[in-house]
Amino acid sequence: MKRIPYLLLLNFVVIALSQTAAAQFYYQDIITHQKNLQQYQLQKNNRVQAITISSFENNGEVSADFRFNQQYNASWSQLKTVAELSNSGRNVVVNYYNSQGLLYRTTDSSNGTYSVYEYIYDSLTRLIQIQNNTLAIAGKNKSAETHTWFYDQQGIPAKMERIRDKSDTMIFILTKDSAGNIIEEQGFHKGVAGEKTFYYYDSVSRLTDIARYNNRAGKLLPDYMFDYDQSGRISQMVSTQQGSNATTWEYQYNEQGLKTTETCYLAQKKLAGRMAYQYTFKK
Repeated sequence: MKRIPYLLLLNFVVIALSQTAAAQFYYQDIITHQKNLQQYQLQKNNRVQAITISSFENNGEVSADFRFNQQYNASWSQLKTVAELSNSGRNVVVNYYNSQGLLYRTTDSSNGTYSVYEYIYDSLTRLIQIQNNTLAIAGKNKSAETHTWFYDQQGIPAKMERIRDKSDTMIFILTKDSAGNIIEEQGFHKGVAGEKTFYYYDSVSRLTDIARYNNRAGKLLPDYMFDYDQSGRISQMVSTQQGSNATTWEYQYNEQGLKTTETCYLAQKKLAGRMAYQYTFKK
């Protein structure tokens, strides 16, 4: 079974902005960004120098055509990720961190494209802008996208302005509940309202579901569902993406809180494969 390496690539080489038509920008830009920063800080605090991930097929055999490695520089200001799959090319992603531990630039080179993402923060270290410029090397095609975030007086994200190629503008309005959790996100393009994305939380304000209305089904359906372990870490994520077969990721961690395995299941809990993490620590 050769699906698991593709899923792994999708699961990891996603620090940059999603260019899909779906909204979920609060999840993509804010929540995922925060989790990436937390993961970086955890690895730095544990003096992780390198990470090697091995992929196993559903029969337990190692995916021989897949390689995935991450390497920090000596000061933990850069993290280079290299993911290779024999029939889909080589992805190289480099993250750059400042002295505050904030990600300020990502470069992504893969499959004939080169993308640069710049992350800008305010004086309170809140993410206020993501700038993306992408070049398709062969065709010399360029694209640009900027996300600018605005916060209310309580410091909660209230609006995001997305501009593509300096001309196409879309506004996303966010609604919060009494606890300050973002519960709704809706896009507006030239004054016309688009679809809504709904966010749901548990009793301690952990995100549990992200859902959108499915016209075919005539009801809200989840794109993502999250479960947590006793330490508050994500133990399971289910991705359905509007009608597609569910993909379930189960996560395990060591005593340091570092991820040790990811197990992927397709529909009806059919095992797709597993990834195992190996860490090298700086002495």
